[in-house]
Amino acid sequence: MTLWARSLVLLAAGAIQTPSAYKGLEITVKSLERAVNVSLQDCPPGDNIVRGVIRPSEENEFATVSIEVKVLPSFAPVPLPKPVLYDEANKPYKTAQSFGELNASPSYSCAFSFRVPKGAKLSRFAIGDASFDVVSFDK
Repeated sequence: MTLWARSLVLLAAGAIQTPSAYKGLEITVKSLERAVNVSLQDCPPGDNIVRGVIRPSEENEFATVSIEVKVLPSFAPVPLPKPVLYDEANKPYKTAQSFGELNASPSYSCAFSFRVPKGAKLSRFAIGDASFDVVSFDK
């Protein structure tokens, strides 16, 4: 099977998401993972080395959404809102992380972590009015 055909199969299965443009940025959700210990670096990653830890007695976990950000020629540096993660009941979960200056490099890989109830069914990741379906990533 050719690389193109494999990519088409993964896209049809929801394992690859097509990029969406938002304020001069091309954003693609790459994964959704759950953990009890995560990095809380901002995007793009910088000097912030804060970590988030869930205590064993808590009924929560972190859901981490990894994204790829490509800076398009139309991008003008503006403050970006913090991302929000929503469950299937449309309940929002906020992150402590934020976007920093996105003009020094043409692309970035970032991960945003959200404290959610264990096993919560997650539906979408949003940055301002841009929304990304994460159901296919939530296994």
